Amino acid sequence: MWKILKTNFILEKSNKKNILASIILAVFVFGLILFVKTEDLGNLIKEKAGEYQSLSSALSKFQNVDATDNGNGSDLYKNLVLQQQYVSKQRMALKMNRPELYLETAIDLANLRTESFHMEGYDDVASNLPSKVENQLDLVFYQYVKNTGISLSVNSLSFFQFLAFLFGVLGSVWFIFMSIYTCGIMIEEFQHTSIVKGYPISFDKYVLSKCISSMLIVGVFLLELFVCSLLLVFFKGLGNPSYPIAIFNGSFEVYPIYKYIGVSVLYMICISIFTILLSVILNVLLKNMYLTLFLQLLLFIFPMLFPDMMNFVPFNPFNYLNFTNILNGQTLDLANPALLNSTHGLIYIALSIVIMVVAIKLFLTTGKLKKV
Repeated sequence: MWKILKTNFILEKSNKKNILASIILAVFVFGLILFVKTEDLGNLIKEKAGEYQSLSSALSKFQNVDATDNGNGSDLYKNLVLQQQYVSKQRMALKMNRPELYLETAIDLANLRTESFHMEGYDDVASNLPSKVENQLDLVFYQYVKNTGISLSVNSLSFFQFLAFLFGVLGSVWFIFMSIYTCGIMIEEFQHTSIVKGYPISFDKYVLSKCISSMLIVGVFLLELFVCSLLLVFFKGLGNPSYPIAIFNGSFEVYPIYKYIGVSVLYMICISIFTILLSVILNVLLKNMYLTLFLQLLLFIFPMLFPDMMNFVPFNPFNYLNFTNILNGQTLDLANPALLNSTHGLIYIALSIVIMVVAIKLFLTTGKLKKV
């Protein structure tokens, strides 16, 4: 078993598909670093300037009216004017290096926005304002920073912050990447059975070694993400690995960056194993890598096409394969909000892996796959 595993891993290392995938990941990371530097992501002064412009666009949808307490402006209009004043106050606090004033104003601004969600005419300006979930995440984040006294990051993303951003982006597409990477994992063996007939091990052990060697390559991919991201250390430094990130996990809470990255990596490993096993099963049933890829992508987008099914079948593992949406609470913004829990998602994916392993083992040991 060890010899065949070693042989498969050596073959996988020299496989052009793996080399191409490594190059694509490296280019993606370097491109994202360039994007972060160009857009100056994480710079609060720049972000607040964008917020101010968005509020100005929202206010332009109203007639020029008196926004004072006794004026003729609507409650929503007065609320938006006050929001804009708070944003201006935040920009001033940042420029004068008064983080405590910024935090107090940020909390007041989040509470003010919470009030606006229930005001008449809000839907007309909703596209110019943060969503209810985004606002709640901001409120939880700023309250945590204020209560703990941690230093507020006002500059563009450092290394650890970039890693959180990177894994957040990859979390939306990792299943797609893995589906493309593994959709033909067993096709060659089924098309040319002589490849495995000469091995002195059973076919089920060969499949196991194939899956393990593929996961070892995935481990190399994950390591590559960290190594390529080190380039940002030269520009922005390491940063604070304990800096907080607001997430949704059944309730709104705060994770330190290292925990967020750990959860993301764990999700990516589970999704990788899940995808490899699913590809093996679909290869057997469909005998075609393109049909395998099509069905995998169809199952992935099914919860997006029919979001009501998330509440009806919450244990469906495909609900959780875009784990960034779960951690960001985006499923709460659906017409029929889905309270998906990221911890439950890991459990459902793990259970699905166990079920697929048992199914593959039963088919292989009964010899049914050998007859395909």
